[in-house]
Amino acid sequence: MFQEKHYYQNQLKRKNLLMNKIVLASSSPRRKTLLEREGIDFIIDASFIDEILDDSLTLEERLIKLAVDKATPIHYKYPADTVIAADTTVCLDDEIIGKAADADEAFKILTKLSDRTHIVYTAVCIYIEDVQYAFIDKTEVTFKNITNLIPNYIKSNCWVGKAGAYGIQDKADIFLKEIRGDKDNVIGLPVYRVMKILKENNII
Repeated sequence: MFQEKHYYQNQLKRKNLLMNKIVLASSSPRRKTLLEREGIDFIIDASFIDEILDDSLTLEERLIKLAVDKATPIHYKYPADTVIAADTTVCLDDEIIGKAADADEAFKILTKLSDRTHIVYTAVCIYIEDVQYAFIDKTEVTFKNITNLIPNYIKSNCWVGKAGAYGIQDKADIFLKEIRGDKDNVIGLPVYRVMKILKENNII
């Protein structure tokens, strides 16, 4: 009886894998790398929206809405599939710190973060067919005094395109004093929580 049940569970899982594509609605190379690390098959089809935050909502609600706004048009394009979208934001003293426009702004941002603790939020929206899962993950990151390290980091151009003007998966790992929470969340996707939802729905 157990073997028969196990057989049908495996058949259902295979059926889901054949019918249900996983679509990463993001052009982020870091999110792509994180999903590839887990050994799952997916395609990339990113949406491009105006990232406008609704000031009438709380910070976490605003960020979740942004992830939903990114996922929804891709969900309409792949209504029978699984769509994953995310948005990562750095906050210091309740101030949202986005991507640096140029090297001077990157220098100013990193100087602010030096010897301080900031919070990295990643909001995620997952559509599995018509069912939506939306959540936010939070990680506290403490930098040591990085004043002497900033100039070389700026020259490396590793700050380009990254929230908070740094990426801990590259040369900015030397900035770290302490991380409280999921490191993957800081990189751009709380992989453990995403994988848990996919597994619970027999997507992987």
